[in-house]
Amino acid sequence: MDEQMKIMWDCGATGDVTTLVAQMKKGLDINYQNEEGRTILMRAAKRDFKDVVRILIDNDADVNLRDRIGRTALMGAAKKGNKTIVKKLMEAGAEINIQDIKGRTALMRASFLGHDRVVKELLKGDLMLDLKDEKGRTALMEACLAYKQDVIDLLLVSKANVNLADNNGCTALMRAAYAGYAGLVEKLLDYGADKELEDEDGRKAIHYVRESLMDELGPLLG
Repeated sequence: MDEQMKIMWDCGATGDVTTLVAQMKKGLDINYQNEEGRTILMRAAKRDFKDVVRILIDNDADVNLRDRIGRTALMGAAKKGNKTIVKKLMEAGAEINIQDIKGRTALMRASFLGHDRVVKELLKGDLMLDLKDEKGRTALMEACLAYKQDVIDLLLVSKANVNLADNNGCTALMRAAYAGYAGLVEKLLDYGADKELEDEDGRKAIHYVRESLMDELGPLLG
């Protein structure tokens, strides 16, 4: 990276719009990727620099470029809960179902961290709710694992498959049972969770319940 490119590159981390515009006028490549495959747009999207993102998009920045591990600008914005930037990227054609090398999507990132406003925005697109990562986990499983209630509600209402299992046969209901969240267990059951499903070891959701919680959860799952 030469000196002039570095000056422009750093604008993605500082939000310096004036310098960015000045460097762009020199004809520098706004889609430049460093050794990790990161772009200025990725840096700015992750840091919530809305004006930098807008200027880059207005000047034809490629919103779907991926870094070396498959991450996009949309994934970075979703992880940080930057709803406005997520919307702007989607309007510019960002592909919302891209998976990185571990199979993780923007939705999975936002769901695990409880960014319900971002999830709502993603749901406005042609979203594939039940994609799985390399461990077989879906966005719903991630939200249940982290007990992000607002996101769980959004995904269930949007008809995420409540009975999918990860690579070990573990379902969202099993995760909720182990965590001891009675309200979540009831909600998943209300949305059709099958308490008779078995994991790879033949265990049902009730077998995930810790002894100290059996009085509360046993009647729901027995």
